[in-house]
Amino acid sequence: ALTAIVQFGSMIVAAYYLEQTASQRTEELDAIPVDVEVKKLEDKEKNLNRCYTEVTQWQLVPWTAKLTLQLSLVCMVACCYMVQLFSSLCFADYQLTYTIDENLDGDWTNLILPLGRVALVLFAASLVLLYFFRVWAKCEAKKLAERSIS
Repeated sequence: ALTAIVQFGSMIVAAYYLEQTASQRTEELDAIPVDVEVKKLEDKEKNLNRCYTEVTQWQLVPWTAKLTLQLSLVCMVACCYMVQLFSSLCFADYQLTYTIDENLDGDWTNLILPLGRVALVLFAASLVLLYFFRVWAKCEAKKLAERSIS
């Protein structure tokens, strides 16, 4: 705990002196030339983020992508409710002092009951569906960014 307090205090002191130096020596900082390559990359990234925001506007998203995102949400909500409301049906009782050999018959997967397996499958399905949506959105954003450049 003491180490965490010391590290936190060091971070606060460093931030204070960094801000103080940055505000007192603004002329010197402004005199540093902007790196052209970095500026181009930042502008490209900013444009891509703007395009991503634009293509993911709900009214513009095609029904297949909407369905993918909605199914992902349904899977995640169902998973969370199952684990929260029916945790005793999803997972075996297990204490910190228990051992896998004695209390789970030597197999750690016995910790997960059949309903827990369903919850884990729903969780994985939600992640996969969200991944597909994000891949679609990034591809669409990239297409829009390329069209806006040319």
